[in-house]
Amino acid sequence: MRRLIRKLFIKPLLALGYRWQFLRDNFLWRSIKPYYHYYIDHARDFSLVSNGDAASFFDRNAERVKAVASTLADEESKKIYLGMVKFRQTRCKKDYPFHAFREEQYFIKKLKLGKGEIFIDCGAFTGDTIDLFLRRCKEYKQIVAFEPDSEVFERLKKKHGGNSKITFINSGVYDKDGEISFCEDSGGIFKISDGKEDDSERRTVLQVRTIDGLNLEKTSFIKMDIEGAELNALKGAEKTILRDKPKLAICIYHSDEDMIRIAEYIHKLVPEYKLYVRHYGFITETVLYAITPPPPPPPICSIHTAHTHNI
Repeated sequence: MRRLIRKLFIKPLLALGYRWQFLRDNFLWRSIKPYYHYYIDHARDFSLVSNGDAASFFDRNAERVKAVASTLADEESKKIYLGMVKFRQTRCKKDYPFHAFREEQYFIKKLKLGKGEIFIDCGAFTGDTIDLFLRRCKEYKQIVAFEPDSEVFERLKKKHGGNSKITFINSGVYDKDGEISFCEDSGGIFKISDGKEDDSERRTVLQVRTIDGLNLEKTSFIKMDIEGAELNALKGAEKTILRDKPKLAICIYHSDEDMIRIAEYIHKLVPEYKLYVRHYGFITETVLYAITPPPPPPPICSIHTAHTHNI
């Protein structure tokens, strides 16, 4: 039944949605999407973030969770964040945040795009996020697209290679330039290698680069969905973030620890960032946004009129 629903309904709707934006943004799809993820994708999604006893982890780190929630800038973020923390522990339908699907992933209303944007897409895949960015930002300056998988990278270049304002980089993003080892388990789940994998896990060596090493003029927006390497990649972008205060859209769902430590790191690095959390999948696709508040309007100066007296 799941395969039938996916084939007859979900796949055609998604395909049309990527071609015509109004179909992705319509009320009907947003109403259906959370139920689709809950009833169709839940078995697959739990395997993607399975990294131990979530209940025990979050119980031990309850104060850290509370502190992260307190740094979030709106009540919706707090509700979604605490709801996902609870759902990762209980896996109960009553705790699933069905209310969370309201905005386009990586492009919430509070994230304003302007002229001259320099957008870094870490984990560009075949360009799906680039497509969304191009629809929303016509007068951008540059896009830098990181994609480490060689086959996927060729599909990305085939799709967007004619755009001279896109720089394609066939590597991962990390806190150093060089190589790191990833491993893939029997379920197709990738993670950074710690040297303790068993023989059933396939190892892959990836080239990685830092964002700081790009030496861009002024970065305005960074998105990351890079299989749990987000914190390392943020550390490799520390100088850029401190200098430019770019908008950030960072996936935090890859591990229970990421649900806490990424927000901790960004808040400590740039305390003036406004932090928001939105959720777009079943247990995957939880995204942390960091946005610098607009500068306050200039004070209204009193105009004093000098009066002259006729003699």
